[in-house]
Amino acid sequence: MNPPERNHTPSTGEIAELKEDLRSPDRSRAKEAVKKVIAAMTVGKDVSMLFPDVANRAQTDDLELKKLVYLYLINYAKTQPDLAIMAVNTFVKDAQDPNPLVRALAVRTMGCIRVDKIVEYLCDPLARALKVSCPLVGERGKQKRRKRDP
Repeated sequence: MNPPERNHTPSTGEIAELKEDLRSPDRSRAKEAVKKVIAAMTVGKDVSMLFPDVANRAQTDDLELKKLVYLYLINYAKTQPDLAIMAVNTFVKDAQDPNPLVRALAVRTMGCIRVDKIVEYLCDPLARALKVSCPLVGERGKQKRRKRDP
């Protein structure tokens, strides 16, 4: 039996189907598409061409979907720095969300993205997170600040 192929690109048909599902107004269909994208990414398939479609799904109230999208963004931001800028507004908005889990997720994700072009946009939201009274969010901000400071 041959080992799984690494860095394989899904077929054109698979990509077209995933794009269609990611753009679907049906939340559950889009969520399943993001799960398929993450599964493909996990086994080494190159799904970077779906970056804009996946990034657009970050604007959701569904915490599970948001986590999956943020995982994808962390993975591909370095190889798609120009497109990673698209996600900055979502991070900034989520860092001010009333839900502390969403704020903590946004702060953690901002701290994990190592793209020079967007670091300047992320400094203010991270600094605000350090001042937050919620222990979860404040701690995430402090952890990320320690990792960024030399």
